[in-house]
Amino acid sequence: MASIAGICATAYRETYRDLLPQGYIERTVVAFYDEARVATEVAPAPPEWFGYQVVEERGRVLGAAGGGMIGARAGELSLVYLEAAARGRGLGTMLLDRVTAQIRAAGGRQMWVSVFLGDSAGIGFYRARGFEPVETVRAALSRVDDHIRSLRMRRVLD
Repeated sequence: MASIAGICATAYRETYRDLLPQGYIERTVVAFYDEARVATEVAPAPPEWFGYQVVEERGRVLGAAGGGMIGARAGELSLVYLEAAARGRGLGTMLLDRVTAQIRAAGGRQMWVSVFLGDSAGIGFYRARGFEPVETVRAALSRVDDHIRSLRMRRVLD
């Protein structure tokens, strides 16, 4: 649990340090990647949460992903984070594929993800895997005064 929380918190801070206000980053890390919260979410609670998918190498966690269903036929990828040194090896795609398989098995026919506006690497990653932009929304935990927006992307599952 500590390793999952650590990967998610560190990757979140590194990924968004030049894109988002520091206060927002820390608010999000505390809200979503605190070790105590991660510990409560390790066990699956389907269909809303399938639990964490992890990729390990020699017993060390290199990345984590998770998602669940947001409707009878729609799933949501909530997160995919990797240790910086593990990026570019196909591990993010592997984690995405695992969550996709869970969503398909639960009857999902479409899959959603939210990506911060301005996160060109993230948007490119999801576009390359079949996600298309649908709408722009206020980001989770965004306050009216910080105007942080997310791009909602969707792909149809075969």
